Amino acid sequence: MSDKKTIAKTGLIGILNQLIFAVLGFISRKLFLIYIGVDILGLSTTYVSVLSTLALADLGFDIAVTYALYKPLNEGNSTKINAIMKALKSIYNTIGYIFIALSFVAIPFLHLIVKDMEFKNIYIIYFLVQALASASTYFFAYRRTLLYADRKEYITKTVDTVGNFVFSTLKILVLIFTKSYLLYVTCAVLQAFATNIYIYFKCYKIYPYLDNKQPTDKALVKDLINSIKDIALGKISGYVYGCTDSLLISSMISTVVVGFYGNYLTVTTIIKQLSVNILGPLAPFIGNHMVEDKNPVHQEKSFGMYTYFRFIVAVVLLVPTLVCIDLFIEIWLGTDYVMSPVIMLLVCADLYISFVHSSLCDYENAAGLFKYEKYISLVGAVVNLSSSIILAKIIGLPGVLTGTVIAQTIYWTLRSILVYNKCFHSKKLFVKYWGRMLYYVLIFVGCVVLCSFVCGLIVTPWKILTFVVWGCVCEVISVAVVAVALLPTKEHIDGITWIRKAILSKLGKTV
Repeated sequence: MSDKKTIAKTGLIGILNQLIFAVLGFISRKLFLIYIGVDILGLSTTYVSVLSTLALADLGFDIAVTYALYKPLNEGNSTKINAIMKALKSIYNTIGYIFIALSFVAIPFLHLIVKDMEFKNIYIIYFLVQALASASTYFFAYRRTLLYADRKEYITKTVDTVGNFVFSTLKILVLIFTKSYLLYVTCAVLQAFATNIYIYFKCYKIYPYLDNKQPTDKALVKDLINSIKDIALGKISGYVYGCTDSLLISSMISTVVVGFYGNYLTVTTIIKQLSVNILGPLAPFIGNHMVEDKNPVHQEKSFGMYTYFRFIVAVVLLVPTLVCIDLFIEIWLGTDYVMSPVIMLLVCADLYISFVHSSLCDYENAAGLFKYEKYISLVGAVVNLSSSIILAKIIGLPGVLTGTVIAQTIYWTLRSILVYNKCFHSKKLFVKYWGRMLYYVLIFVGCVVLCSFVCGLIVTPWKILTFVVWGCVCEVISVAVVAVALLPTKEHIDGITWIRKAILSKLGKTV
């Protein structure tokens, strides 16, 4: 299968998976609030953050192994691939046992992070069941790394799509007929085991040379662990950025507020995952491209196009989200669950930076710049946590989110310096990069302001119709603004040329 077809197939399956997850997830969350309540919803979200803390036992082996697999996969070296996967299995089994042990150690401290709620003994059972679902990943799902590095992620996405449909439907039935959170979360455990075990055995058919009887290469394990020393701070930083918000909100403000904020987070998580499904399949190709082509000029050109595509995706997904989110929450859950507009503004600012600057992260990982990234991650993690705590005491929930945006801006700045210094070796191109990024920000803000103004003039008797019209208006205006504003840029011209060639090729015509 060609690279373009693989990217397209992986992306389409991922989008289908996300659509199924979104539709059934919205229904499930609505029923959750009706039958179980926002307090347990906040508790569940907080537990996810706690388990993410414990998952720091996994400090980046997946990244190190993906990087290590690029070369042997490119060369077809099955012996080396088998040795790497055997080493990864040994490491992940150890991590799995550590994770289970830490889950039990955390139990006496759970009540300390639950605020404005009476802590009940049944909450401990809830936590352990959620921990069991997470633990299954370490014992079975490590082979997803091989499929990802080998550009076969469409296989895992297909399995996840089927699993999401079956078990999300089961969760809805459980909520309707039993109203039991314990059975609801047990469905998540069953889904994790079913999908991970299937992928585990599927790899035997795709890679018949995988041999569990082969002794573990201790020297290789040592090399991977040495690589982790440089990646570990990055993983910790990623945790601080992605998971501490809910813990800080729960412990400093209220666990119930986590439930309200979680409704918005559900929407933005789906949007973020949709972008991952669209753009994620490109990352392994970047790694292989950097192995094959060492020319920094060629790499910077590819990087510019990749960043351009990420910006287009950010505009298409985030502008309508920012304009329509409150109306959607009102339709979905009711006016009581609508929060201050500043919350969504901060969340979308965070998402925009993440969407656009993640191209830097992909090139960092592909180039193996782990030893430099650790310092960036350390600075970002300290700034994120400290600023979020200080601002939370001053302005509450917006303060936590503002701290995250500040840290994201620091990540973006420092990572751009690293990539242009170590990968592209050009200060001139670095200045041009930031010129483009500032122009991109102006375009994005312009789209949001214009769409908000136009949508404010549109009111229909039915909220659902208003929502649909607003969404369509946002997309049309955003695409039009981007098409005009980016017309002079080389990336835009190259993008249009590529699309034109692809269409003509499908029609059997020559360019």
